[in-house]
Amino acid sequence: MLEYYKFIKRGKMYLILQKLFKQKEGNILLFGLVLIICLTLFIIFTYIVDTSLANKLTAIIASNLFVGRVPALSLGYASGLSHFFVISINILTELILVTILYPLFIYSFKGILKIKLLESFFEEVKQKKLQHQDKFEKYGKIGLFIFVFIPFWMTGPIVGAIIGYLIGLKHFTIMFIVFIATAIAITLWGFFLNTIVDNILQLDSLYIWILLLIIVGSTLYFKIKKRFKKS
Repeated sequence: MLEYYKFIKRGKMYLILQKLFKQKEGNILLFGLVLIICLTLFIIFTYIVDTSLANKLTAIIASNLFVGRVPALSLGYASGLSHFFVISINILTELILVTILYPLFIYSFKGILKIKLLESFFEEVKQKKLQHQDKFEKYGKIGLFIFVFIPFWMTGPIVGAIIGYLIGLKHFTIMFIVFIATAIAITLWGFFLNTIVDNILQLDSLYIWILLLIIVGSTLYFKIKKRFKKS
């Protein structure tokens, strides 16, 4: 009886996986998972070769995931890393977020898979799309590029990708626009913040860490405040 139950369970799991990966968004999710594996292996290898560098890269990734792009970039430059490491690791982190959350939204939208933790975020994105419906219909791909590029609240690669899907753009088109806009935005932010960090470091390294603390603290404050308003 137990073996039969396990067989049924495996069969159901197989059907779910088949549903998830048989469509084009499944390929995007698979690509995202491959990126996660590659990034994880790279970080592990870096820990073997250079622990200090690995710690800095891990801190940048964590900062980008939990606080945002600007603190992550600032932290990278404050840690003395080059443009290559700071910009590329942030681009890769945001690309992973897009390739994971974008397919999950589509599964939720189609009713294939529901993730309770993400549902409120997905609803916010739908509302954002409705607010700017006319602009997206009028400007299309260019509008999506600008929306991803500009650093305002509730804009950016993840929200932009989801809105691109809601206005009817193809997966490849969405991913291409989002990647290009994100890469350009992060690069420009990187050069801008690097200049600021360099100027502050000429005075005293303590100032840059105080500035970082203010940026991170302010970002967390507004995020927590927004959560409490919802509840």
